[in-house]
Amino acid sequence: EAEQAVQGVKDPELRRIAYQKILEDLLGGQTGEPSSSKEGRSEPKPKTAKASPAKKRGGPRAYLQELVDEAFFKKPKTITEVKAELENLGHHIPLTSLSGPLQKLCQRRILRRSRKDGVFSYSNW
Repeated sequence: EAEQAVQGVKDPELRRIAYQKILEDLLGGQTGEPSSSKEGRSEPKPKTAKASPAKKRGGPRAYLQELVDEAFFKKPKTITEVKAELENLGHHIPLTSLSGPLQKLCQRRILRRSRKDGVFSYSNW
């Protein structure tokens, strides 16, 4: 079943990870002892479930939202300046991965985008 589920995935690394995850889910129901020991400790599991959204909130969109919250965009910034600031914070993200989330922030009217000399700059609304 796991092999059939990942047949359409072209990226070999992604296919391997998906296969492992699906296989774990399929075998999880068959191995009673490990799953029952986890179920016995059901209280810590909700804590990790609550913590996991915070862990998932770590992509370019979340990093940009942190910059917005810290008033980084008080003055207009180019995408290169945004990338440099994220690198200073330890987040090495390619420019191509920043343009989409910046555009979404503009569409939600959190940021404003203006063009000067052919270069877009982003600032608070």
